[in-house]
Parts: sequence; structure tokens; C-alpha cells
Amino acid sequence: MTKNSKGCNLEVMRTLTRYLLRLHLAPFLFAVTGLTLLLLLDQVSKRFQDLIGKDLHWSVIAEVFVYSIPFILAQTLPMAVLITVLYVYSRLEGDFEITAIKASGVPLHRVMAPILLAATILAGGMTWFNNVVLPESNHHLQVLLTGVGRKKPTFYLRERTINEVLPSRLYVQPAAIDRERSELDDAVIYDERGGQQSRTIYASGGKMAFEESGEDLYLDLSNGVLQERPNRQPNAFRRIEFDRLVMRVPAVTNSLERDTLSGYRSDREMNIGQMRAEAKKGERTVATSQAESRGYAIAITKKLVKPQALAEPTIQGPMTAQGRASGSRSRLRATTWPEEEVFDSEWKQGPLSADSAIQAGVLAAERFYSATDAATQFRAYREREEAGLRRINKFWVEIHKKGSIPAACIIFVLIGAPIAVRYPRGGVALVVGVSLAFFAAYYVSLVGGEDLSDRRLISPLWAMWAPNILFGTFGLVALWRATHIPR
Repeated sequence: MTKNSKGCNLEVMRTLTRYLLRLHLAPFLFAVTGLTLLLLLDQVSKRFQDLIGKDLHWSVIAEVFVYSIPFILAQTLPMAVLITVLYVYSRLEGDFEITAIKASGVPLHRVMAPILLAATILAGGMTWFNNVVLPESNHHLQVLLTGVGRKKPTFYLRERTINEVLPSRLYVQPAAIDRERSELDDAVIYDERGGQQSRTIYASGGKMAFEESGEDLYLDLSNGVLQERPNRQPNAFRRIEFDRLVMRVPAVTNSLERDTLSGYRSDREMNIGQMRAEAKKGERTVATSQAESRGYAIAITKKLVKPQALAEPTIQGPMTAQGRASGSRSRLRATTWPEEEVFDSEWKQGPLSADSAIQAGVLAAERFYSATDAATQFRAYREREEAGLRRINKFWVEIHKKGSIPAACIIFVLIGAPIAVRYPRGGVALVVGVSLAFFAAYYVSLVGGEDLSDRRLISPLWAMWAPNILFGTFGLVALWRATHIPR
């Protein structure tokens, strides 16, 4: 091949690459926008009752949905890739453009190469997005929703229900509520704020309003009776009839508070580094439980063989550097570590050493009196170990998920292009049908894998990456058939 022909082929491939990317851009943006709006509307319908009627500023409601978008994007981007590839390649094959490209000597996998490269770049960007942007947006959204949930406007009161206005101090039970006018009918109020007396107020009607700062609630009651009983004088009783009674209830917060979580983050609100640290805590719990269980087993065995063996219990620990030189081993004494201090130090001072954990088991053996005691103690060790293992799997599933879902962008290109080329006249029905089928199958596989990992039946690695391997294999087989088997 001459230099001119090589340069010509290179220029053809560049032109083809630009053409393919340009064809994919508009459908991809349309698919991302459509899917995101569709799922966002679903979020609106789910959260409508929690947001509307709480006297929230429109910017707060908008903020809730803005913080919901990153989570939705993490799901819709792989979906949009499959929809776009199915649409573009079926259109190219329907217009015989793929046939013309093949006739010029360019195989199908070369036609797919630019889109696979773009999908790989998109997957890398999504991995960064899932690790950096998504945890922060999820955390801000959770903080905001918790603040909204704790906001206490008048709309929150329910009819024919005892509503707690101040925790354990003031309750309101209205028979009916006019929410537009903030009016109550046949209200009963239980007031325990004084501490020295209990008050029960019956009113045929009333109005509710917050002061300008939004912190204090005013109840303007009409045509009722106030009954008061001193707590220290149960036989004393006072009854007062009134035409109008105005009650001020201070510190009933009607403002939005966003700091209600005190820095707590769930696994969906952590980046990879934070989740690795949490998984390490699970590993320490497992190691500590196993070491304590060994120490307990050795100690009760010695106690059964020789009842006096634990008067001054010692267990040979690991050989230290100084011990190797002298030929002796370090010895553990049960009298030096209270059991509570051993358990607390795991969290306050870092991981327990193997020696200290074994010693905690020795201390637990001092309470051994029967086989039932031993069975209960071993069960406790096993439960702690299981909790640690579940913790490890839980966080490693989320770590792998941050990479496996973005990788689906590449897998869906491998699946979509061969199917579209093989069935070019499927049209919209092909795009919608194949997309829904693969979306459902893929996400069911992910959810099933996560469940199996949580139950410790498979490892987190296989739980999150097995769907990609399975669907990727299907895509490679489909590509091979579309390339080598004539239609």
C-alpha cells in the first residue's frame, strides 16, 4: 500500500468518525433529557405530598429536584447510550450506509470503534461523577429532605388525630381543619408544659398562625372550657369557661433546618475512600470476634480440664522480636484488661491487637458455668462476626457499583449496534422493545447480585460485575454473528 493510499484511508476514517459522532450526538442528548425528565416527574409524584403545603419557598422545592438530578443521571446515561446506538445504527443500515461502508472494505467493528471509544470516555467520566459529585448531592438531598420532614407548619396537623406539637408537652386533637384559613373545629388541647399542672382545653373553634419569625405558634380559641389539675394535688380541680383564649406556643419551629443529620452519611452518600474506611471497620470487627472466640475456647477448655487453671490464666501470644532472641513467648494475663475497656478501645483507639482480643475472650470465660453459657457466648461472637462481614460486603458492593454501572455504557454499544444492523427495519418498536428488555434484565441482575452479596452467597466483585460480563459476552457473540454470518 502506497503512502497516498494510507493517507487517503486515514482521512476516510477521520471523516467517518466525525460523521458517526455527529449522528449520535443529538439522539443521545434527546434520550438523556427525555429519560431524566421522565424519572424526575416520577420523583415529583412521590415527594409531592411531603413538599406541598409545608409553606416552603419555591427555591427549596426546586433545590430538592436539582439535587435529585445527579442520582437520576447516573441511571439514565447508560440507558441513553443503548437507545442512541439502536436508533442510529438501525437508521444507517436501513439507508444502506452500513452496506456501503462494508463494501468499501471497512468492517463493522471498525465502524463501531469511534462509538466504543466515546462510550469508554463517558464511562470514565461517569465513574468520576459517581465518586465525587453523586455522594455530595445525595448527602445534601438527604439533609434537605430531613429538614423538610421536621418542619412543622399548620398543614401538618391531621384531623381526628392526637398531633404532637411539642414533644411530650403539648398535643392538639382537631375534629376538622380548614387548611386554607388555618381554622380548627371542635379542638381538644392537652397541655403539660408547666410541669406542675395538667391542662385540658376544649374549644368549639379556633385559628392558628405563626409569628413573623416563624418560630412561635399562636392558637386563638373560642367558646370553650379550660380544665386544670395540679399534679401534686390530685383532688384539686379548676374549671374555667371562656369566650376567647389566645395561647402562645414558643419554639414551634416553622423554619427549615438543614443540619439535622450531624454529619452522618449512608453508603450512598460516601465516596470510595470513605467506604473503604467503613469496610476496614468491618474487617476489624471480624478479626476481633474471631480472636476473642479463640481466646474464649482455649480458656473454657483449660477450665474444664483443670478447674483451677484460670486462677492466674495465661495464654501464649505471638513471638515478639525480643522473645525470639530469648526463646520465650509473650504471656497474657486476664487481670490487666476489663472487658468493657477492651470493647471500647476498638472504636476509640483503633483496632485491637490479636493479644488484647484473645485476652477479652479469656475474661469472658470467667463467667462460664455451663454449656448454655458457652453456647450463648459463641453465638454472640458469631453474630458480631456476621455483622462485620455484612458491613464489608455492603460497602464493597457500593464501591464496585460506582464502576460497574458506568461500564454498562460500553456493554450497551456492543449489544445495540449488532442488533440494530441485523434488524434494520425494526424502527421505533425495535428501539423501545430492545431497550426496555435489556434495561429490565440488566438492573434486575444488579439488584439480584446485590441481594446475593448482602446474604454473603457471592462476593461483591462478582455481584456487581457478573451482569457486565454476561451482557458483554452476549454483545461480542452478537457482533461476531453480525460480522461473519451472512443474512
